[in-house]
Order: sequence, then structure tokens, then C-alpha cells
Amino acid sequence: MTKIPNVMRAVLRAVALALIALYVLTFALKNVALQWDFKSYMLAARAAFAGLDPYQIDSLSAIAQKPVSIPFLYPPIALAPFVTMVPLSPEIAAMAWIALKCWILLALIVAWKRGIVPEAGVLAMAIVAVFGWNAAALADLRSGNVALIECGLLWAALFCFIAERRGAFAALVVGAAVFKVMPAAYLLLLLVPTPRHRPEPARLLWAAAACVVLIGAPLLIGPATRWEGFGLNIPWAYALGDSNPSAFALAVTVAGAFGVTGESMKPVAAGIWMAYVIVLIAVSVPYLKDAWRAKDARRWVVIAVVLDLLIAPRPMSYGFVRLGPAPLFFGCALLPRPGWGVLVALIFAAQGLALSAHQRIDTTLVTFSPLLLTLGLWLIVVLRRSREFDPRPGTGVNTLSR
Repeated sequence: MTKIPNVMRAVLRAVALALIALYVLTFALKNVALQWDFKSYMLAARAAFAGLDPYQIDSLSAIAQKPVSIPFLYPPIALAPFVTMVPLSPEIAAMAWIALKCWILLALIVAWKRGIVPEAGVLAMAIVAVFGWNAAALADLRSGNVALIECGLLWAALFCFIAERRGAFAALVVGAAVFKVMPAAYLLLLLVPTPRHRPEPARLLWAAAACVVLIGAPLLIGPATRWEGFGLNIPWAYALGDSNPSAFALAVTVAGAFGVTGESMKPVAAGIWMAYVIVLIAVSVPYLKDAWRAKDARRWVVIAVVLDLLIAPRPMSYGFVRLGPAPLFFGCALLPRPGWGVLVALIFAAQGLALSAHQRIDTTLVTFSPLLLTLGLWLIVVLRRSREFDPRPGTGVNTLSR
């Protein structure tokens, strides 16, 4: 009698996974030609290959033979992988790019399920990875952004950290940082003790120096010395919209709600954001102290991605995809049964599922729901007595002592 429900659950799970996979595949094929960020990357690569300045809109427009509005934003070193794709036709390059990111998303789902939250189940992991945070992964596929590539490199680094392979961890973080620079902050994990390693400030300094050399050297030596420079194209964090559901953008919104406008907006918003960061860190200190004593590398990598997205001034909507297993890692610990992982996944994916069904509600709450949901979960975790949270090493099971 008990085998029938188990078989039915397995069948339903397989059908649900197949439907999610079919949706992602259809979505990717539909958006191959759209990918506006990837078009910008390739135009910049072709401009550099032709001896033009890839940071000038005029150069990109000349290569495209039509007006272009999206500049190239990343350091010169980030052009390297796109220059290798210059010989490909635009159609083949776009297909290869989106296919690579689909494979990375699949690999992340499998790796997160096996290495971070095996108790949650692959269906829960797939739901939150694809549709979580206002469907951040789908937003990345549509835009052609580099976020999923960056996410894959970062999580490869974090799994190396869990495996106590700190050299590989540092190298992969440096590799991820060549695009948007800010991932270099994950090198701070080298200051965290784990069962086999003490804090390693020397390795941190060497890795930070490698970042500086890779990002800065092309600006001093070679053709990039004649380019305008990537720093001039980087948008300010004050920009609002669905693409920027960050804490800093929320601070701008709060300041505006109180009638702050004009030149006073920037310092007031910056002050609100800084106060938020200080309070967030202060509230988190007891939990962080407990994690320090526990020397649990797996818990530390989840802490790192959560605090990154809660603090970063402009992670962009697709940046939230790197949160990956965080809701399930903490959420399954807070619920009475591990099998409730699908419920946690649906909570974090509800808005993304609605957007995927073209049910859009334009409100501030919806725009900032990725940030607010993550913040709410984090506060629930850290405000509990830290010793109540007991991830049993080696089992992959999070429990709360009763």
C-alpha cells in the first residue's frame, strides 16, 4: 500500500521536472535573438578586434552599422572570451552563449542539491533556481548577461572552499571577478577558519593582487591604454527599476517617499543604505560568531552569498540567481519536516512563476520582493538563538533543536 504513493510522487516529480526543463528550453530558444547584453559584448569584441575603442558607443554603432544604446561595461580583460567568438556568425555565437548558460544552470541545480541541500530534493531546487527571485535566471537568459557565467565560476569556487581547496577557490573567485569586479569580495572567506585551515590573510592579499593585475594591467599596457576606460560607462547605483531590486535602490525609493529630491537625494539615500548595512551586520554578529566557532565551511558559503545580495549596492535582478540554495538551506531547517522544501521553493518562486505566466503587477513591493524575502529569511535565522541551528557535518541535514 505504501509503494503506490511513493511511485506516484516519483512520477509527479519527474513530470514536474520535465515541464520545468521544457519551459526553460522553450524560453531559451525564444530569446536567442534577443540577448541585448550579449550583443553588446560581441560588438565590443569586434570593435577591439578591428582596432576601435570598445567603450565608445560610436565604435559599437559603426560595427553594428546602426545606432547602439548599450555600452560595454566590463574591464578590458573581460573581452578575451568574446574575442575568441568573433569568427562565429552572430546567430551561432548567440546560440552557443545561451546554450552554455542553460548547461550551467542545470549543473548548478544538480550541484546545489547534492552539495548544499540534499534533503530538499531536486524539484524544490529546480523551482527556486529557475523561478526564484522574480525569475532571476530567466531574466539572465533573456538579457544575455554574464551573470550565470559569473555564478557558475563563483559556485565552483565555493564548492572548492567547502572541499578545503583554497588555492582553487581563490583562483576561481579571481576568474569570476574579471567581469564585474565585486565578486572579489568573496576572497574574504579566506579569513574564515575551517577544520583544515586557519585564516589565511597572506593568500587573500596574493589573490587580491592577482585581481588588481588582471583588471588593471591591460589599462596600462597594450591597446586598452588608448581606450576611454570601462569606469566611465558604469551606471550609478541610484538607478531604479525592476532590474535593480537592491538595498541601495530601496534606500533611494524610501528617500523619495519622504519627499527627498534633487541633489540631496544621493547623500540621503547613501545614508539610509549605510545605516541599513550597519544594523544588518550588528544584528548578524551573534550568528556569525557561532558560525566562526563551528568552522562549518558549508554554512559559511551560504552566509556569504546571502550577505552579498543583502548588502551589494547594485547586484541587478539576475545577480540574485547566485543565492541558489540559500532559501532551502535555511528554510528547511526552520520547517518541521525536510520534505517541506517544495513549500520553501514556492514561497521564493511565487512572483517568478507569476511573471512567467505573464501575470505582472507593477508595485514597489513586487520589485523589491527578492531582497525583502531574502532579508526576512535571514532575520528569522539570525534572531533565533544561534546554537539552535545545528547543521550536522557530513549529513547535509539542517535541524533545529527543540
